[in-house]
Amino acid sequence: MSYLVTGSWEFLASTYGVQLTLSDLTPNVGLWWYFFVEMFDSFRAFFLAVFWLHLASYVGGLTLRIRSQPLVVVTLLLGIFAIFKPYPSIGDTALFLAMVPLYRHVFPLMRYTFLVAAVVLYAVFLGPAFYHLWIYAGSGNANFFYAITLVWGLGQSLLVCDLTFAVLRDEWEVERPEMVGKEIRQI
Repeated sequence: MSYLVTGSWEFLASTYGVQLTLSDLTPNVGLWWYFFVEMFDSFRAFFLAVFWLHLASYVGGLTLRIRSQPLVVVTLLLGIFAIFKPYPSIGDTALFLAMVPLYRHVFPLMRYTFLVAAVVLYAVFLGPAFYHLWIYAGSGNANFFYAITLVWGLGQSLLVCDLTFAVLRDEWEVERPEMVGKEIRQI
C-alpha cells in the first residue's frame, strides 16, 4: 500500500531496515542499544549477526521440545522477543503478559512468582525515575538507565523461565501421574 501511495520503496529501509541494521541507537527498554553504543564499529556486523542468531535460536528449540502445545510455544516466544528484540516497547511485554493468564492452571507449579513480581515492579517504578534523572535532571547517566533496563529484562526472563518450567512440569505430571507433587532432582 505504501508503494502504491508514494511510488517508492524507501519505506522498507525506514521500517524493517532499522530493525535489522540497528541504525538508531536511541535509549529504550531494550538490551541492544547500550551494547552497540559502547562497541567498536569494526565489530558491529559480527555482533548484529550474533544477536539476531541468538534471538532466532529459541524458535527451533522451543518448537521441537513443546511441539504438543503450540500456543505455549507462541506465548514463550512472545516473551523472549519482548526481552531480546532490538527496539522493544511496552506493547510487546503487554502482549506477552496478556497471554500468560491462558496458563492459569500451571500457576501453582511456578516457583518464583513473588521474585518475578518484585523485580518487575522494581523496574516499573525506578525505570522512569532513572530516565528522568539522566535525560532531564542531568544528575544520572546512561549506566543508571541501562542498569534498570537490565533489571527489567531479568524480571521478564524470570517469568519466561518460570512459565516454561511450570508448563514442562505439568506435561511431566500428566505423563506420570505417580510423580504429582514429588520433588524433581536433576541427575
